Amino acid sequence: MPDSHEFLDSYLPYLLRRADQALSAPFYAVLTTYGVARSDWRVLAVLEELGELTVLDLAAAALSPQPTVTHSLRRLEKQGLVTRTTGTIDKRQRFVSTTPAGSTLTRTLMAEAKALEADALASAGDLSELLDQLTSLTASIEAYTAALANETEAAG
Repeated sequence: MPDSHEFLDSYLPYLLRRADQALSAPFYAVLTTYGVARSDWRVLAVLEELGELTVLDLAAAALSPQPTVTHSLRRLEKQGLVTRTTGTIDKRQRFVSTTPAGSTLTRTLMAEAKALEADALASAGDLSELLDQLTSLTASIEAYTAALANETEAAG
């Protein structure tokens, strides 16, 4: 078996996932000490960053399936970290926001996440160009997948 992994060493989704796992592992341990599930963390971080959202918009922003977000919201509501309110125009629509306790916890976790990230990346040098490239790449990929979806929809 060769030492080189020709496919894996050059497959961007795999490399990004490896980097994500390596960078996130210490923070996942922090989440465990706070009793916060990873999926709940994503929901809290998005709400703290973007403010009140519908459940569907929250799922999209949290990069999670809507049923996963709904389960997280049930847990977070029981803990008093988020609230859900009914829409005024469409009574079926639910808006979600953090409570003061949820906001405080989330800001604490955000500070922990940024500190761990800074420590892990301290020897990596200036990454601003990489961040710009990833932002541009993501926009390009999203445009591509949207175009594919439109083509598929038009053909079907």
